[in-house]
Amino acid sequence: MVLTYNLLWIIGMPLAFPLVALSIISSRKRRKTVLQRFGIAVAPGLQDLKKSALDLHPLWVHALSVGEVLSAVSLARTLKQKYPDRSIVFSASTLTGFETASRLLQNDLNAVFYFPYDLIFSVRSVINRIHPALVVIVETDIWPNFLFEMKRRLIPVVLVNARLSDRSYSGYRRFSKWTSPVFQCFSFVCAQSGEDARRFMGLGLPADKVTISGNMKYDSTPDLVSENAIQYLRRILSGITHQKCLVAGSTHPGEEAILLDAYSRLKADIPALCLILAPRDIDRAIGICNLAVSQGFAVELLTRMEGLTTLEPPDVVVVNTIGHLKTLYALCDVAFVGGSLINFGGHNPLEPAAFAKPILFGPHTSDVAESCNRLLAAGGAQVVRNATELVQATLTLLKSPEHFQEMGNNAFQILQKNRGALEKTLNAIGRFIQK
Repeated sequence: MVLTYNLLWIIGMPLAFPLVALSIISSRKRRKTVLQRFGIAVAPGLQDLKKSALDLHPLWVHALSVGEVLSAVSLARTLKQKYPDRSIVFSASTLTGFETASRLLQNDLNAVFYFPYDLIFSVRSVINRIHPALVVIVETDIWPNFLFEMKRRLIPVVLVNARLSDRSYSGYRRFSKWTSPVFQCFSFVCAQSGEDARRFMGLGLPADKVTISGNMKYDSTPDLVSENAIQYLRRILSGITHQKCLVAGSTHPGEEAILLDAYSRLKADIPALCLILAPRDIDRAIGICNLAVSQGFAVELLTRMEGLTTLEPPDVVVVNTIGHLKTLYALCDVAFVGGSLINFGGHNPLEPAAFAKPILFGPHTSDVAESCNRLLAAGGAQVVRNATELVQATLTLLKSPEHFQEMGNNAFQILQKNRGALEKTLNAIGRFIQK
C-alpha cells in the first residue's frame, strides 16, 4: 500500500508543481510553513534538541490546527510535569495551530515546530532529528508515510482524543483495502466515545488496542484563559462592556452575512447590543469589516480598539488576531459557535460553557456531535437554524435573566460532570513510556 501511495506522490508532484508553487507564493500561511514542512529548515527548538542525561528519547505530541492544539495543551503540560527528565516537543500542521501552540507552550516545552509534509524524505528528516520514544497524535491528522515509518522503526504512535465522523468513517470503509493498514499502524487509540471506538475497530484495529477515554476538551477548556487576559480585553473593550454583547466565534464564509442580518433585527429591540465576530480565518477580517460597513454598521478591528476608548463605541468588532476567542466568551452575554449555520462540521461549544454562558449553534455540528448533544440534552445550548431563530433565541435570553442564568449554569455543569479524560489518556500513554 505504501509503495502505491508514494508512487502517486511521484507521479502527481510534477503535475501539481505549478499550482503548488503559486499557492506558496500567494499565501502568507504557506510561505511561513513550507520550508519546515519539507524538512529543509530546522525549527530553533529542534536545533539543540538532545536526549536527556539519562539517555531518554523525547516524547512528541502532534495536533493539526487550533482546535486540536487547544485540546492538547493540558496533555502536553502534564506530560512535562510527569516526565521531567524527558524532552517534550510539540508540532502543528497549520500556521494558526503553530502560533497558538507557540503562544501557549513555548515556555513549557523543549520545542514547538511544524509537522512535516507526508513525503518520505521530509518525514525521515524530522524523525532523524528528534528520535522520539513515542508520538502522540491528537484527534486527527493521519498520514501513511509518517505512520509506516514509525512502525518500521518500532516507535509507538498513540492516537488520543480520537474521533471519526460518520462521513469520514464511510470514506475510510469504502477504501478499507488501503486505509486499514494505515490505521493498524497505531499502537493504541483513545476514542472520545463508544461510537468512535466502534468505528476504529471497524477499520481493522483489534479491540485490545482501543479504549474509550472521553473528550479531553472537558478537562482542558477551563485552563486556557488567564485572569490577566480577561482584564486586558475588558480594558480595551471598556467602551462596550457596559452594553449587552453577542460573541460569534469561529465563523466561516457565509455565516457572517446571516449573523449581521440577525444583528440588524436585534438592534431594533436592544439598541445597546454589540456584536463581536471572530472568524476562524483571521485573514478574512478586513472582508468581514467591509461587509458590515456595507450594511450600515459602525465597525472596528479588535487590534484598533485600545486606541479608540474615547470615541463612540462601534456596533461590530471584528477579531483579527488569534488567541482571544475564549477570553471574549468569558466577557460575552450570549455565545454563538460557528461553523454550524453552514455545513463546516461545527466547532468546540465547551469554550463558552467554561464561563457558564448560554450557547447557540447551528444544525451542522457533526465534528463536535458528542459535546453538542450533551449540552442540548442538559438545556445548556440551543440550535438556531437561521437568522430568525437566532434573533428569537437571543432576545429570549437577554430579556429573561432567569432563563439566561439557568442555561449558562446547565452548560457549565456538563463541563464539570464529564471531566476525567485527561487522566485516562495519560494512563494509556504511560504504558508505552519506558522509565
